[in-house]
Amino acid sequence: MFDLMDFEVELRHASKPVHVVVFFTGPDLLTDTQAAHALQNQLSGYVMPDLVIFLMPGYTLDEFRAHQANATSPLMAELGRQGPGSPRTYACAFYDVNGAITDYVNISRSEEGFEELIKRNSRAIAKTGLTRLVERSNVLKKAPAGFFYSKPSSRASNYFIRAEDLLSETLHAHYLAFACLPLIQKATVDGMGVPDTLYLDTIALLPLALSMQVYLTRFGQQGFVNIRSFHSHEGLIKDGPLPKAVSALCLISASTQCGLAQQWLKINSALPSRVATILSFERSSESCSVLHTLKQPDDFEMLGEGEAGGIRLIRIHGERFVAEHSETKLLNIGTDHAPSLLQSLFYSVMGANLFSCFTHDRPGLRARTVCVDKDNLVAARNFGEWFDRVLLEEGVASTRWVIHDDDAASAALADRAIAYLATCGVTVEKKVSFEDFNANERFDGSVIVIATAAERGSRLQSVSRRLRTAQQSGTRLYITAALIGRSYQRMKELQSNLTQPARDHSRYVFKTFMEIPAAELACTNHWADEQRLLGSLYSFADTFSPVITQRMEVFDRAATGGLGLHPFWPSSHTGEPMTLSRGFAFVDGKEDVRGATSTDIYLTILWILQNARYSGKVQNAKRLESGELQQVLLSPEVFSRFDDGVIQAAFLRAAVPAELDYRAHETHSLSMSDIIQRVVAGYGHERGEAAMEFVMALAIGKIRLHKDADNQLRADLIKILSPHVPETRYLLDPEYEAPL
Repeated sequence: MFDLMDFEVELRHASKPVHVVVFFTGPDLLTDTQAAHALQNQLSGYVMPDLVIFLMPGYTLDEFRAHQANATSPLMAELGRQGPGSPRTYACAFYDVNGAITDYVNISRSEEGFEELIKRNSRAIAKTGLTRLVERSNVLKKAPAGFFYSKPSSRASNYFIRAEDLLSETLHAHYLAFACLPLIQKATVDGMGVPDTLYLDTIALLPLALSMQVYLTRFGQQGFVNIRSFHSHEGLIKDGPLPKAVSALCLISASTQCGLAQQWLKINSALPSRVATILSFERSSESCSVLHTLKQPDDFEMLGEGEAGGIRLIRIHGERFVAEHSETKLLNIGTDHAPSLLQSLFYSVMGANLFSCFTHDRPGLRARTVCVDKDNLVAARNFGEWFDRVLLEEGVASTRWVIHDDDAASAALADRAIAYLATCGVTVEKKVSFEDFNANERFDGSVIVIATAAERGSRLQSVSRRLRTAQQSGTRLYITAALIGRSYQRMKELQSNLTQPARDHSRYVFKTFMEIPAAELACTNHWADEQRLLGSLYSFADTFSPVITQRMEVFDRAATGGLGLHPFWPSSHTGEPMTLSRGFAFVDGKEDVRGATSTDIYLTILWILQNARYSGKVQNAKRLESGELQQVLLSPEVFSRFDDGVIQAAFLRAAVPAELDYRAHETHSLSMSDIIQRVVAGYGHERGEAAMEFVMALAIGKIRLHKDADNQLRADLIKILSPHVPETRYLLDPEYEAPL
């Protein structure tokens, strides 16, 4: 290729603009072929420049003057040609080892003052060229909608600066090296001399390092003795202080806020004068020199520590990562997403007050998403029949011990099991609780382990470990009435851990009355954020409207027994907990479902969404789980089809934030905005009974819309709801800056 790197810079001379087209030749002298191509082809892309200069290294000046003295020089012949529209002045400029233009050779039509103008604006010319190089290289990569880029040991953001793209062509690498030459001189101001070692944060910058080496050698300077890569953040943390790092020159490819440079100084006790970041959003930094400042996009976001929540991360492994993704998919939830056991189980638990949400039953630990009322569970319809059948099918005549959880319901089930086995002629020698079970007490025979409810199963696994020592022979039967796990995978792993016996042991069995992956951590955040936001209202007022006061009281009571029958805001129509007004699409309708509580509906919808995300029985095309590089959103149509307020509230609470993040899609945002506005406009009527659920989802950032749609919707909702709930303006107007 004969193309030289070219760009245009505007300078000021005698208060008038001077348009200069620069052709950069790299570390070599301009050739006649390059000159011809530049003047005949590349120059035509510029409109009447005042000056054209060829930018070359100073060590080529003598060779160029030899061409000038040669009347038959092909190079001078090409430079002497001027076609239509040629600028008034051609010249060559030569830079020294520090990247400063020190010599100027006029070729044709000399203009007074141009030489001084070019020499005086040496750095401005270099910076403009670097800006054009960055613009051509598309170094700023945006993550697909709903995703964030994440490098090891760095915060996640929705943009990733890929500086390696600056080196896609050889001349680009040479120009970047030319722009870096002043950094070597700057590094010597600390008195430690010229750096003989060059550290790179990524080996992808090696072409830049080699080009700098070429420049130093051809300028007659001492080159770098060592060129090393320290592999970014993880390399610094893993390897600690590096050899000669104090006196070395460190080049960092890109850092949004120069955090890597700060880490370099901290670990290696280096000086900022010997560290440079090529691309950053920062204009300057106390930790390093910034070669080029990128304009930070308006929609740039960076997550703080632990803020990932439900957002999916694209982890950058390797320097040549390229993001390729599919278009965002909207998913409508239907009956084919429901688990096969849902219908029978729904009728068994409906209206039995078995569950509560956001329960703080473990001091100092996070609240449970779903908590089971164990006493009501063992009294539920069909449970006793199921329990006796398990004992009949899985109990063995060699059963000698029954070990039960420490709650009263589990102890009662243990007594029931002992009584049932007695009717079958089996005598149980010992009944003991989890807490009192001593692994040092050896026994022979089979054992039944009973826990009314489990989440992670840590207590069951503790008993399992102790049984390895205590039980000398026999089978194990684990009976858990309700396994409320965090995911299908976690529940499967628990079952696998409990049912894999040691070699030569009899089989172990794990039986559950219900298995629901409903302990999703992200769902608990909805209530926690809501409680925190309501608490922040005290910074604006001391008294509140009845609906806000009522909700605050619900959270005050949650500290002891959870939210109970009040997981959602009360119906704006009746003031009571929301219930189904008619049938429920996910069951057959043979029984009246209006007795189901809000908590029953929440648990059901959460189970359906978990099934849509993780169940192997759901087709890939219908899965709610986002793929590695594809965002899957809940379709706004879900909230239009299921227009019962209690179902709408359940979907809002059971969804994870990434599934309701419509920010990158204006059309979907407008659809969601229309639905929310219709619901809120019906406040006080049946169609708007879930209005406060949508308001709260917006206020805590669970629903995220395109910026314009979001601003308009918030203004409309404040106007609609303020007569009913005056605090709406504090919840939705960003100018109030609530502490949340």
